[in-house]
Amino acid sequence: MTQPHATKAAPSSRPPFQGRRLLERLVGRNAQVQSVSVALLFGVAVLAVGLGQVSGSADWGFTWGGALDGLLSQIPYTFSAAVLVAVATAANVLAGAIVLRFLGAPAFRSLSDLILAGFAAAVVLDAAALFLLGSFGLFGWPELLLLHFAALAAYAGTRESRPLMAVVPHIRARRPAAWWLLIVAIWAGPLIIQLASPAAPFMDVLPNQVAPVEHARVFGSFATLTTSPSPIYGPSRLMLGYVGLLGDLTTIANLEAILAVAAFALPLTILMAISMRQLASHLFGASAGFWVLLTFPLTFTFMRLADTRGTVAAFPLAAYALALTARELRAARSDAGPPAASGAPDDHRLPNLPLAAALGGAILVHPLVGMVAATAAVGMLLLEPRRLGPLLIPALGAAALIAVPQAVTMLGIDAPSWVGSLCVAAAVSMAFGLAWLVSAVRSRIPSSVRLSERISTPRWMQLTLLVVAIWACLIVARQHIAPPDDPWSEIWNLFPRLLMVTTIGLVLGLARSARGWTVLGCGIAAGTAAWAASGLVGYDTLTQQAVHYEVPKTIEYWLPVMLALGGAGGIAAVMRLRSLGALTAIALAALLFDTMYTYPGPLITNVQIGEHRGSESLGLALREAEQGYWVGYPDPRLIVDPAEQQVIDELRAEISAGRLGPSTRVLHIASSFQQWSSVPIGVFTGALETSISLQPELSIHTVGGRLLGFDQLPAELASDYGYVVLEPAGLDPTLPAPITAAGYHQIWSNSQATIFARN
Repeated sequence: MTQPHATKAAPSSRPPFQGRRLLERLVGRNAQVQSVSVALLFGVAVLAVGLGQVSGSADWGFTWGGALDGLLSQIPYTFSAAVLVAVATAANVLAGAIVLRFLGAPAFRSLSDLILAGFAAAVVLDAAALFLLGSFGLFGWPELLLLHFAALAAYAGTRESRPLMAVVPHIRARRPAAWWLLIVAIWAGPLIIQLASPAAPFMDVLPNQVAPVEHARVFGSFATLTTSPSPIYGPSRLMLGYVGLLGDLTTIANLEAILAVAAFALPLTILMAISMRQLASHLFGASAGFWVLLTFPLTFTFMRLADTRGTVAAFPLAAYALALTARELRAARSDAGPPAASGAPDDHRLPNLPLAAALGGAILVHPLVGMVAATAAVGMLLLEPRRLGPLLIPALGAAALIAVPQAVTMLGIDAPSWVGSLCVAAAVSMAFGLAWLVSAVRSRIPSSVRLSERISTPRWMQLTLLVVAIWACLIVARQHIAPPDDPWSEIWNLFPRLLMVTTIGLVLGLARSARGWTVLGCGIAAGTAAWAASGLVGYDTLTQQAVHYEVPKTIEYWLPVMLALGGAGGIAAVMRLRSLGALTAIALAALLFDTMYTYPGPLITNVQIGEHRGSESLGLALREAEQGYWVGYPDPRLIVDPAEQQVIDELRAEISAGRLGPSTRVLHIASSFQQWSSVPIGVFTGALETSISLQPELSIHTVGGRLLGFDQLPAELASDYGYVVLEPAGLDPTLPAPITAAGYHQIWSNSQATIFARN
């Protein structure tokens, strides 16, 4: 009797149960979660309506069909490149994590820790490989693959005794699917640009980032720390960590640097999302780790993800360093808690190598971003010397040694690259030595004194000091930087929403997340201090003028990210106010309307540093997918046209034949050195290029020292160039005569250029 009854009941009860579970997965179970789901779905609708507004804009307009066609036309090249670079990045990260474990770092407690620690170590290791192998012309794919396989083999042989993960990772969705639709839509913007861009989509990325990466890929060489193939930028704009990282990925993926750097937007976007989530979670709780994915896209830094510039690539490292410090402060409250930070040893006699790699690697990838992050760490050390001394002193000391090659490069000292590898090796020794020294000093302090370590400086006092420091920096900056260019005016005028939500979070969440606000305050103070310090520098030299330009520009990346983190803390604080009931969802919907919709029309341009609403940033991505970034260049997607490509191919043939080597200099004669007017030889071939043009320039933007005028042509022709490339358009038609008279003979010619080789 029971069996027929069970068979009969199943058809009537199971479908409603499945439907209910499906609905719960979509919008959540309880009323509060469901109300937030409705607000976020409302945000998706607002985003769609806003995109309609943007698409009809005279300045920003795009068509859906045109954007789709643009994507489809490039995906055969860009998708495979993205996959190759992503796989190479994953292998690089894994190798970095393995090396950290062999150096004594404990097993990682989460996938995000493994990924970010591995990335930090990979940056430093790639730079060390570039320094050492590049000095001898051995930075090639066989050598790099051998190093990666060696790391994997070592791990395979010791994985039982030295596992990467301390726990088995579990990936499960803790939020309904409706919560992620808006996140996915907004974060699709950088990936849309990547899929539509076979060339890194920003002009200043080409000479100072793509060109040295291409040199390392093509020649396997990086003879000196000042190796700079493009003549537009000099060593002061050379970022060694970036060249090492992208040089490794580009070489392993066997892609031209112009394509590989663009394809790096995929792993960089993932790394940025992971680092922002982790940092926000450690500052203000797990819910803030979700909300930062909505606040971070308002920043200009998010808009530049598709550029894969060093300024942005350094942020995952900087964020990871701040997250490790924040976790240390949180763990220090409980003696029975877990180890201070992932990657940090239980015994303080051992250094936190992931933190040292994150700080040092950030400086190598972008010196200013890295220095601001290190300054924030120093600020936290001053506020919490007892708790953070064992963590930060060894890490900061090691990071300082890792940064030495970058400092040497920016000073223009033409040192052999192998010197940099010695600095990296010395940094590891420095970390262990300082950790031992700090531990020895602590052990000599009487136990009665060390008990005071459990008593922290009052949090209100720390926050007061930070507020005073930030305010003082703003005042100092305003004395030397007139409004509206001073930091306070820019923050107030360009980032009002982030500032508002951050302020709300500070008021509502101070009691709950005081330590998080202390760490964030140190980050803001470090940024404002750098801006204020730049105002104290004179204007007499190009270097001083560059400081006035580069430092504020970098802080315009940094401070909005700090506010985005604070904004995430603000939204999390509001969402915790359960007493407000449905009003929290209404407040969230109002915020989403303000940050997703564009009214009465787009308020910013595609290059202005300011808040970018969701419909604006995604609309710009679709417009770029339709038109290509390089509008006004010979080709809007490939940069060069077929005639210019023939010049590049001929020079590459000379490289393949072994006649044009890593030290062979190429003299490029054209009416203009600008990349939209002449062939960017250093960018596409990696050759060491010097320019002769009608309009040479020496400014803070072109300090390479190799943009020369025609008055210097005789002296340059008498120098030791291996090749001369002449683009005759707009120039004296008799120019071939002095070139041949100087000892060169023509080897190739087309409508774009003539190539001469030395006799």
